[in-house]
Amino acid sequence: MASISKRGDSWQYRVSYKDINGEYHTTSQGGFRSKSAAKLAASKVEIDASYGAKIDHANITLIEYWDQWLSAFKLGKHSNATESHYPGIRKALLSYFGPNTRIKDITRSDYQTFLNAYAAGTVAPRHKPKSHAPKKRARGTVRNLHQYVKAMAASAMDDLLISRNFANNISIPGSKGKDTALKYLQASDYKKLKKYCYSHADMTHMYNYVIAAGVDTGARFAEVIGLTWPDIDFENKTIRITKTWDWLSGGGFKATKTPSSVRTIEVTDDLLQLLRQLHRQQNEYFMRHGFRDPDQLVFMSYRHSVLRDGTINADLRRLLPSLGISPVITFHGLRHTHVSYLLSQGVDINYISHRLGHADVTITLRVYSHLLDVANKQQSALAVKALSNL
Repeated sequence: MASISKRGDSWQYRVSYKDINGEYHTTSQGGFRSKSAAKLAASKVEIDASYGAKIDHANITLIEYWDQWLSAFKLGKHSNATESHYPGIRKALLSYFGPNTRIKDITRSDYQTFLNAYAAGTVAPRHKPKSHAPKKRARGTVRNLHQYVKAMAASAMDDLLISRNFANNISIPGSKGKDTALKYLQASDYKKLKKYCYSHADMTHMYNYVIAAGVDTGARFAEVIGLTWPDIDFENKTIRITKTWDWLSGGGFKATKTPSSVRTIEVTDDLLQLLRQLHRQQNEYFMRHGFRDPDQLVFMSYRHSVLRDGTINADLRRLLPSLGISPVITFHGLRHTHVSYLLSQGVDINYISHRLGHADVTITLRVYSHLLDVANKQQSALAVKALSNL
């Protein structure tokens, strides 16, 4: 039950409530400019109490709970690439809500306004070079932040700190981002890139070997540079992907992105021949310079190091225009191109899903729905032609 009283020039409430264990408690707050404002705040406390919220713990701020939740459920449990997003999300929350906003005081409208500002680039802004104009964020970037905050709010509900998830039923704002069609190459350019990399690969141009492996396997960058020579089965013409290389933190083996990413894939004779060439060059060079690689990395360069993601993408930005290939894609775009080409050749989506290391085909269907539309049109034409021949 709530009681409202005036204290000086302001109003205050006092609420008595019973917790889930049947014990009675009281809580109060003052400083309201009007009696109606105090009543409204008191009614919210009563509602929260009726849902079992921990009223006595409800003064925890958004940032305090974010830090607690992150420490308990996220830190140290994911890849460095994934965990690199956490500081940016915290910065955005702190920038907008400040250090003192209690998590229980955030409404759905407050959160939607925050997302709108984050999408517009006015929260934790990323300025363009030599400019102070806010840079808008893509919808995918906003969605990524939202998914973390929504999970945090759900945890706060489970902890009985809030009665409702303020991140539910939210509209995701943001710019469209890059056109999906710009992220993979057409078959003719795919072949042109492969031909160039095969013919120009050597120890001083290791990026050609790495790109060629990406073209022919569709593997992720960290999976490719994490390959060791025992992973290459020349006799059975397969490559085993069982680990990744932690390029983000300066090296060392790590687990694959998901358990389903551990897989064995079939590869072409061309790629195996190229890898034999690399192995021979590597052995000759390392013996000549008295170097031995204890990790037996396939793509260890003559400088006794492996390429980083940013380096290989810079090589692609330089190489593709020089070959007259458009659009310019990243290494991950080679993975999309690999899928696009296999679909165009009628390869079954279930096999492609396994080859990519997806947990199940629904992930492949979701990620590559735009490519499947093209493949379905081709299959539709074949079906109609076949039926017409009856």
